[in-house]
Amino acid sequence: MPRVGAEPPVEPHTLTTRFRFSVADYVTALKVSPDGRYCALGNGSGELFLIDAASGRVLWRELAHGHGLLSLSIAPDGLHIASCGQDASAKLWNASGELCAQLPGGHSWVEQVAWSPTGDVLATASARRVRLWTAQGVPLRETDDLPSTVAGLAWHPDGSAVAAAGYGGVYICPVEDRKAIRHLRWKGSLLSVAWSPNAQVLASCSQDCSVHFWRLNTGRDSEMSGYPMKPKALAWDATSTLLATSGHSTVTIWPFRGKGPEGSKPLQLSYHAALCTQLAFHPRTTWLASGGQDSAVVVWDPGRSRIAQQVGYLDDEITALAWQPQTACLLAGDARGGVACWDV
Repeated sequence: MPRVGAEPPVEPHTLTTRFRFSVADYVTALKVSPDGRYCALGNGSGELFLIDAASGRVLWRELAHGHGLLSLSIAPDGLHIASCGQDASAKLWNASGELCAQLPGGHSWVEQVAWSPTGDVLATASARRVRLWTAQGVPLRETDDLPSTVAGLAWHPDGSAVAAAGYGGVYICPVEDRKAIRHLRWKGSLLSVAWSPNAQVLASCSQDCSVHFWRLNTGRDSEMSGYPMKPKALAWDATSTLLATSGHSTVTIWPFRGKGPEGSKPLQLSYHAALCTQLAFHPRTTWLASGGQDSAVVVWDPGRSRIAQQVGYLDDEITALAWQPQTACLLAGDARGGVACWDV
């Protein structure tokens, strides 16, 4: 029961809808081009869509991967899109929808694909191997089998190496073939990986309901535990001082200022009625977006307030979130194939 005389909770403003549409199946991936002109979407049927980010108009669609598209990445120049899926391949497309190259993944699904920040190297992960390719699809480097399926990829901010997370820790693979792979050991199974923008910290969600991180200049690692569920979503802010994590209906944010989160109290953001599934900081502002199993998309300003600022809804669990980098525009996709774009 509320306390007598207590202030009523402040309800967030409703997000302003720019457009809504459906891709008819589970949204598996959603990315916005660096110049903000278009967004690429993938669904559980294996279709790849290119959408005009201003109007929501479908520019083109292709059946890219039989049985399901799993991951997308847009090159920094916005001219090429990489996709991968359950047909054991990755594919390179130009922005006009033409297939430029097909990259084999062996006998397994290609589950991860990521362009380097410099745009000259593409990383793919299939089963227990990471492969590096030129922008034209020529092989550069391939790892031996890692201990388990690669669960996440994240590029060093300068594009010199890619980090792969899985059982036993994180493996940092340099682009240059003659350089050795660095192993950041962890006894458990990791679910994702995120490199801080200043390149000083690698963070990973763990199967044991914790978030693990390494300070790369020293190799020292630490752990944030106590999550009631497995945290899968991670997001760094642009200043590398805040790390947002899921693992509950509450969003937990750890401070990395000064000595860092060890011994500090995290910021708790409460609004979702079910597990938080997606997190994304805006690349140019302090805004954080979160999406949950309750179909809600919430915008926060954690540097200034713990109160939810704005909220919008789709029809099912939020499966993808992306900011338009040049404006205050937020896109989201859900488990039924619904897509919405809101002006924040």
